[in-house]
Amino acid sequence: MNFDEIIDRRNTGALKWDDPYNEAGKEDVIPLWVADMDFAAPPEVLAAIQERAEHPVFGYTNPPKDYLEIVAAWYRSRYRAEVEAGDFLIAPGVVPSLGIAVRSLTSVGAGILALSPVYYPFYEIVHDNDRTLVSAPLRKDSAGQYRIDYRAIGDAVKKAEADGVKVEALLFCSPHNPGGRVWSPEELEEILEFCGKRNIALVSDEIHADIIVGDRPFTSLAGADPGGGPVVVSMGAPNKTFNLAGLHISHFAVRGGAARDRIKRGIAAAGYSQPNIFSAIAARIAYLQGGPWLDALNAYLKANIDFAADFIARRIPGVDFLRPEGGYLVWLEASGLIRKKGLTNDFELVSKLAKEGRVRLSYGSKFGAEGAGHLRLNVASPRAQLAEGLERWARWV
Repeated sequence: MNFDEIIDRRNTGALKWDDPYNEAGKEDVIPLWVADMDFAAPPEVLAAIQERAEHPVFGYTNPPKDYLEIVAAWYRSRYRAEVEAGDFLIAPGVVPSLGIAVRSLTSVGAGILALSPVYYPFYEIVHDNDRTLVSAPLRKDSAGQYRIDYRAIGDAVKKAEADGVKVEALLFCSPHNPGGRVWSPEELEEILEFCGKRNIALVSDEIHADIIVGDRPFTSLAGADPGGGPVVVSMGAPNKTFNLAGLHISHFAVRGGAARDRIKRGIAAAGYSQPNIFSAIAARIAYLQGGPWLDALNAYLKANIDFAADFIARRIPGVDFLRPEGGYLVWLEASGLIRKKGLTNDFELVSKLAKEGRVRLSYGSKFGAEGAGHLRLNVASPRAQLAEGLERWARWV
């Protein structure tokens, strides 16, 4: 578990390192943007994949028979969620699964709520599936942390209904990306109540659930009581947890019988049957044996967050650091820096920083109108690499 090891990912087809968005062909750019990690996957996972790769036939392969039992055990031990293997359905990656959930639980033209700023594929999924985006802003408290603004959500629902749009689902991000909030049990109860009163399905993306870098433990909506409340569908995956994003496997947790049947039909309608042979093997071993690796990872990420917070406070004026509670993505308020550099917006800041400073972050307005003036920084890399990226940023400023 040497998280300080610098692994060269260039020329591997890596989106983070080789994509044109990252100034492809210019090898000196340090990417601190897309949400995967520059760490080797757990050694037990690598060994399992290598062992299977030695068999020369890669035909259609069913997942291991005990896989969903293992997933359920992970939920019970890590999240204290009362779930069983029968509550889960294997699915492709979380983003395709968002599309499955939207198509399965809502009708064409229906309103889909999203709380801005939020993971930008939420918006794309809504539009690409011919649904109507109904956006409501999160609000910042005095400490700069995001809170759910129920008045704003209620107003957004009322406006949509006045325009003839029935709101049928809320796409919810827990832990929140990009803000890093780990929602409290009380906040989750309140959002459940809000959706229940309005018959709005609650679809929760929980892919960052295992990366906990604050004091509050994660609570999964998979453990929500299925009786009497709204339809609740949560989605999880080992992809962020164990840096397996390129293996594309996830799971739905659906405890309501009718909703489960609809999601199951939606998975079939998407043409998905068996997972990738390596993804199933990797996920099983990760959930069985990867706990110690994950605990060490979270400790390393906390130290990286501390390092970045201190560095930015000392060396990069005009940027406010929002300390995440979950995930390895740090949300930064950078309107002061934008003004200092004589720029017009966060996109221009990110573009110039990549071209002139040779380090790339994500621009905040991509996450919705409320993200304007912000940046998103990925700290999941060896500390020396993170330090070099921040040093370049400071020199450019």
